[in-house]
Amino acid sequence: MKLRPIPSYLASMMRILLFAGLLFYSSAAVAQDSLWVVTEAWFQGEDSLMGTRFELTPEWTGHNAVIDRAEDQISSIVLINTDTVDHVFSTNAPETEDTILEAGTSTNVALPAMPQGSFRYFLSDERGKVLGGSGMIRTGWTDETLFYWNLSDWDPIRTLDAAAGIPIDFDAPYVPRFFTVNEESYPSTADDPNALVAVSLGDTSFIAIANHGFMDHVLHFHGFHVIMVSSTGYPERVGWNKDTVPIRRGESLTVRLIAYQEGMYPVHNHNLIAVTNAGFYPGGMITTIHVMP
Repeated sequence: MKLRPIPSYLASMMRILLFAGLLFYSSAAVAQDSLWVVTEAWFQGEDSLMGTRFELTPEWTGHNAVIDRAEDQISSIVLINTDTVDHVFSTNAPETEDTILEAGTSTNVALPAMPQGSFRYFLSDERGKVLGGSGMIRTGWTDETLFYWNLSDWDPIRTLDAAAGIPIDFDAPYVPRFFTVNEESYPSTADDPNALVAVSLGDTSFIAIANHGFMDHVLHFHGFHVIMVSSTGYPERVGWNKDTVPIRRGESLTVRLIAYQEGMYPVHNHNLIAVTNAGFYPGGMITTIHVMP
């Protein structure tokens, strides 16, 4: 008896179902956004670090994804933990609880209704925290021109110890070797369309900023003052009009930038060590505002 070939649309459907099954999807999660927790080695200069990221697909890119949500609406997200250990998922949004992400499984995580602004999501367990599993939730931004800066600092020895399961002494002196914006150090930040603020003269844009690192940071804007429109940790700062913006550990905030003059203007960390790569200047947390005619 001669077998008939499977119609192409059925073959495609079978592949989709197989893919979904392998990734531990449930029928209730089909319509949800999903992120994969992935751990790989990554490189900064000649240093090899271990990193954990929230990826948009199972493939490693080295960059934590940004989640966009509507303002004041409850939602959820599916998290697939491809790591070999359990992790704990947390956010700095109001009224949220920690969620355990078991190794090799998927978990549907509820996200609360959040006001317009910028919030952090992150792995709060020691391994996940040190390896940099942390990203941003932006809420209520629809038609606005929006950029984002995820700030992080890195000690290669800490990351290797955490990956090996060696307990981290957080009271020991901390001298990171690398500083990143969206998991990139300058000059690579110039190639990131989310870090490089490229706008036209007269535009109003917003920059969502989150400090995922282990030290406070201070960003200095050349050529412009920015107005703070949201802050998770310090609401009294909302309305500040500054060219130098402090951002504490664990804080996320949003600033408004009005491009009133043409040209290219640097934005950099005011801490000298944070604008180096392994001690070499310039590097680290530097990006640019480019205002075109």
